[in-house]
Amino acid sequence: MVETYYRNVQPGDKAVIRCTQGNVFKYRIDTITDTNPKRGRVYIEEGDAWGGRAYYAKNGKSCMSPTGQLNLVVPTDDVLNWIKDHPGTVLTYDVDWDIIPPGQRDGRRRSLLPRTRDIVEEYLRKKK
Repeated sequence: MVETYYRNVQPGDKAVIRCTQGNVFKYRIDTITDTNPKRGRVYIEEGDAWGGRAYYAKNGKSCMSPTGQLNLVVPTDDVLNWIKDHPGTVLTYDVDWDIIPPGQRDGRRRSLLPRTRDIVEEYLRKKK
């Protein structure tokens, strides 16, 4: 699905970057600026500090860091709705795990950022 979409994009079309680095989960909408079918690459307007502006159309991986935790995904309605409902960053772990000594962790001290599991569960409940 990623390959089908990004091999057929034109400059000005939407691109979505998914980032799972540093125990966070976030999407960002960007714009395609250019394509290079011969090299199998798409180029986006703003890019990302860790992933750059060039991505492989075949799999959405960053040309700058192909083994990194940042890649392009297809901007489906579900993805765009997720971005609209959760602007910014979603935490993927409990903060108290890192800042509270063992034996004192109770799971109640959490970041102000929502956790991925809680958001996904809420999303699935609403979808039913």
